[in-house]
Amino acid sequence: MAVFAALAIVLHRMEALLPLPSPWIKLGLANIMTLMALIYMGLREAIIVTVVRVIGGSILAGTFMSPTFFLSMAGALVATFVMAIFYAKGKGPFSLVGICVASAYAHTATTFLCVYGFLGPMPGFFKLIPLFSCIALAGGVLTGLIANGLSRQLDEEGAVF
Repeated sequence: MAVFAALAIVLHRMEALLPLPSPWIKLGLANIMTLMALIYMGLREAIIVTVVRVIGGSILAGTFMSPTFFLSMAGALVATFVMAIFYAKGKGPFSLVGICVASAYAHTATTFLCVYGFLGPMPGFFKLIPLFSCIALAGGVLTGLIANGLSRQLDEEGAVF
């Protein structure tokens, strides 16, 4: 679990170096480690990896206990629960790509709801939803494909956690 959490923090911070159109837009690469923890260890451990990742990443970024931290924590926890629901119910109909896409949309929706709840209606706020939805789709597909490859590799090597 410590390895997954450490890798999640590293991915979280590395993602900040990617040239994206906005500082608030993330691909969600750290969620790969949350999904691996969910698959190989269970929901409780995936939640711990998520919480450690958000706290550790925010401390390194200098955003601990800021509004960004709370938005990140809310979105990450909801995304983790969505992953768990889709993984538990969807081992047949949903691939890891589908699970990651659902998780990315859950994170995006949670963040939007929290911002809307804290700041209230703002002009142009809802115009951002299509952009963030497209990025959630792209990020979910990317993280799902990487998670798929990683889980296959771990299965082939017989990695035991």
